[in-house]
Amino acid sequence: MREEPFTCTLCGKCCMGFGRYITIIKRTGPQEYRCQETITRQEFAARVEGEYLPVFRRPSVQWSRPAACPFLREDSGRYICTIYAYRPEFCREYVCSRMRVLRDGEIAGELKGRRNLKTGDRKLQRIWDEEIEPLSLPEFEWENETDRILTGAGYEAVWYRQQED
Repeated sequence: MREEPFTCTLCGKCCMGFGRYITIIKRTGPQEYRCQETITRQEFAARVEGEYLPVFRRPSVQWSRPAACPFLREDSGRYICTIYAYRPEFCREYVCSRMRVLRDGEIAGELKGRRNLKTGDRKLQRIWDEEIEPLSLPEFEWENETDRILTGAGYEAVWYRQQED
């Protein structure tokens, strides 16, 4: 099974909906905010990192995308988390892609969430629906069996492992 560390490309797609889950309660200092995770109702302190203050002073991405995280800012076509070191547990645990499926070196599909495949490849979708989706195995065994099925069908699965901060 091929594994690689996941690296963020700063596309911002994951944070475009996090505004529904992160609410700023109040500003508590020049760079500090009291916030709440709307799912768990847990409060947390967020601090805009000094290096991101100039970017944070720009208009929020929420102006054009109301569901975006209030701490997300656009900078030269990339999206920056201005509280990365202080981000809540919800964000730390989020993984936007668990695995990519390659065919001839090109991305044929991506595993999103726990076990949701996103693909435009009809053959891959059929294999997923008929052989992988019905599997009822513990996570480690499911990953191994999924890898075996995909490899046997001519695909390569690249599993991402979250890197520690």
